[in-house]
Amino acid sequence: MTHSALLDADIRAKRYGNRTILDNVRLTLAPGKITALLGPSGCGKSTLLRIVAGLDRDYTGSVALDGVMQRGPSPLAGVIFQEPRLLPWLRVADNITFPERARGAALAHARALLDEVGLNADDAARWPKHLSGGMAQRVAIARGLFAQPRLLLLDEPFSAVDAMTRMRLQQLLLTIVETHRMAALVVTHDIDEALYLADRIVLLEPAKGPSTRPSSHLFELGAARPRQRESLAAHPLRAILLERLEAAVMA
Repeated sequence: MTHSALLDADIRAKRYGNRTILDNVRLTLAPGKITALLGPSGCGKSTLLRIVAGLDRDYTGSVALDGVMQRGPSPLAGVIFQEPRLLPWLRVADNITFPERARGAALAHARALLDEVGLNADDAARWPKHLSGGMAQRVAIARGLFAQPRLLLLDEPFSAVDAMTRMRLQQLLLTIVETHRMAALVVTHDIDEALYLADRIVLLEPAKGPSTRPSSHLFELGAARPRQRESLAAHPLRAILLERLEAAVMA
């Protein structure tokens, strides 16, 4: 592992029964950087994220965070899922601080996080059922930040919201990573989202037949930020990624 790597994951094999899902996947991620996991459904993106999060320990390999081998979930990593997964019986502030109660310093921290994700102190007292989809996902992001992790793990975090909200949340993620010098690993099906957000894209491809094994391919994006969304259609990597994804789906 290089000295500057926050995450070093070496997943030699992950199987479900006789089926190999991940084979020799290596991930390194430095502070302030975003890696996108891209690939067709069933290729192992969410599985890889769960392994890094310490939620799946049935694999061959290793995961290190800040040089320490992981054996389960770590406070260094915050997880944000596709659905907000807010607890309906808790108000927003208590969802953010859970399992702590939103009192004293914890409540002040929750309110500061609400401000950071574009909500306000009044929203702290709301029930989840009174939030829009975009607001609920902002609360989920605030909850993921509450323990002050150094790595954010996001499993298709913006796929359930409308296009404008999605763009705002993408920008919010970029701001958070830059402000806190965090690292982020983002699962996505969206090539343009990966090109807009990521410093690196890891393309996971499933096995193409009984005699082949799944594979992974790393693509580096040299483009500095801010990036222009309107230029993504002409990005030289876009055609390559689209072709490989189409081939993987048709295999």
